[in-house]
Amino acid sequence: MDFVSTSLITLNQPSGFWESILNAFRGANGTYILAVILLAIIVRVVFSLFDIVNKKVNLKTTDINTKMKPELEAIQKKYGGDQRLLQQKTNEIYKKYQFSMMGSCLPMLVMMILQMVVFFTLWSSLQSVANFNIVSQYESMKETYANVIVLNENDAFINRLNEFQDVNTAKLSVEVETNSDGKKFLVYKFEGDNEVTKVEFREFKTNNEIYDVLNKFVIKPAATQPEEPNPDENSEEAESSDEAVTQPETIYIDTNYNDYIKGLAQNTVKNYYFDTQEGFLWIKNVYKADSPTTSPLFTKDEIKGYLKSFYSEDEKNTEEKNDFEGKIFDYVMKGFETEEMGVNGYYILTILAVVFSFLSLFLSNKLMQSKDAPQQKQSRMMYFIMPIIFGIFTFMYTSLFAIYLIVGQLVVMATTPLTTLIVKKWISSDKKKQKETDVVEVDYRRK
Repeated sequence: MDFVSTSLITLNQPSGFWESILNAFRGANGTYILAVILLAIIVRVVFSLFDIVNKKVNLKTTDINTKMKPELEAIQKKYGGDQRLLQQKTNEIYKKYQFSMMGSCLPMLVMMILQMVVFFTLWSSLQSVANFNIVSQYESMKETYANVIVLNENDAFINRLNEFQDVNTAKLSVEVETNSDGKKFLVYKFEGDNEVTKVEFREFKTNNEIYDVLNKFVIKPAATQPEEPNPDENSEEAESSDEAVTQPETIYIDTNYNDYIKGLAQNTVKNYYFDTQEGFLWIKNVYKADSPTTSPLFTKDEIKGYLKSFYSEDEKNTEEKNDFEGKIFDYVMKGFETEEMGVNGYYILTILAVVFSFLSLFLSNKLMQSKDAPQQKQSRMMYFIMPIIFGIFTFMYTSLFAIYLIVGQLVVMATTPLTTLIVKKWISSDKKKQKETDVVEVDYRRK
């Protein structure tokens, strides 16, 4: 899906490097969750190949440092008072053991830079994907709500309701259906009827058009319904501003079924939300953080914030003056109760990300551990730095990124024993070849 046609704007699907890969994976398996898991496995396997080279360089450097240590300590004691001579002797030792400071640090530096680039670009991409899917779902809900409301203008539907002495006995099943061409239909069936009726979605090009529908069939004059939110009220600043757009007058038309259809619209939107919501295990909404302080349902401020990036300048001015988005939101989301929605998670992903990050680092260092290795003291700092970073990002942002981090760490723990074995075999093979070369050279000189 390249874009989502909405009631106000066209939401262009994120199309960056990672977003394109995720969208391709999602197209193959149907969900972003599986797409993220697959991407995490591929990224970590690729990094494991780089890690083999990095580990080999580190082990080789450690071995050289161990051999050089006694000689470096000796010249330090002998020439410590003459820095120029000390540096000269140190360079001679480096040359003797073919040691290069740049060569030993470069692979590690390249690996670190690559990992940080992937980390932050993927985090940004997954947050962008999450925001897009949240606002895309809301726009579809808004479109659904408006299309149910305009059933007030559907003569066949109204005539069917007229057959009931009490409209509350009219039991309906209403669903949203999308055909292969991308066209949407409102499908409804009265209990007892044999036929299912399809009504093609009306296309609303602007929020103004949706607001006009609400103004016509939903928004009762404040005098007769004071408890309803009053989207006609403007701020004092807007009323006094010469640039403010005059709000349309309330033209409420009572078809005798306004309240019934409004309730039907709220229930249809609610059912659509739960049918299209993407959860994972205990998490109700994977596009939000796994947190007991976070609701799986988006808020008005979140929706308005996300949509701003898609607005043209004219659309931004219209929304600033009229706040159609906020007023429509109040009606579309009126059927949702915060208590009913519950919480989105329990910090489980955050805990798992921290634990697995620590374990993967510990396992890697344990398997690569070598006595008298000065690098080990520095690496212990990473036991705390990386888990803390992972914890912060999984605590604050989309659960998709937390899933990516956790799966990635599991892959690291699974591949570390193999990569370590490969590195040690590689170094052992190099040492064997070096010994054979040394023997040949010695024998040649003796002849």
